[in-house]
Amino acid sequence: MEWVLNHIQILFLVAIAVVGILQRLKKPTEAEEARRATPTTTQEERTRRIQEEIRRRIMERRGLAPAAPRSDDDAEESRPFPAAPPMIEEIQPVRVEPPIPVAALADGKIAAELKRQQEMAERVRELEAAKRSRATMVATAVAEPADQSLPELLSRGGLRRAVMLREILGPPVGLR
Repeated sequence: MEWVLNHIQILFLVAIAVVGILQRLKKPTEAEEARRATPTTTQEERTRRIQEEIRRRIMERRGLAPAAPRSDDDAEESRPFPAAPPMIEEIQPVRVEPPIPVAALADGKIAAELKRQQEMAERVRELEAAKRSRATMVATAVAEPADQSLPELLSRGGLRRAVMLREILGPPVGLR
């Protein structure tokens, strides 16, 4: 018993070999081989009838062959194909309205857009003028003698204001 447990792999391989040999020895009979090699005539006949039915229906749908009356045998074996989807026959052309002439709309829209752009340009000019006036005020405040601005820098609020003005009006940090 101990030998069997120690050599279980060898026993497993021997069992596989025995099963393989038994399968090779078991040969099918000649009748089974003939049946496997050629399908029965009923299967061949059924396959042939199905193929003919498919070809006939394809020809009917294409309009190449007239609809042939079915025999009773064909009617029993074959099932009719479902009808074509109704959406194919029901498609109707869509009527598209011509667009409104651009010339009629363009004059009013262009005039309104030009007026808006002029108002925006005027607003930009006003903002630039205000910015220049502030810059000149700061420049004059900085150009004054140091003794007048020194008391302003000694107070906490004045120092904050000076730092803020330098950050806002001075060169960008990336260019320093």
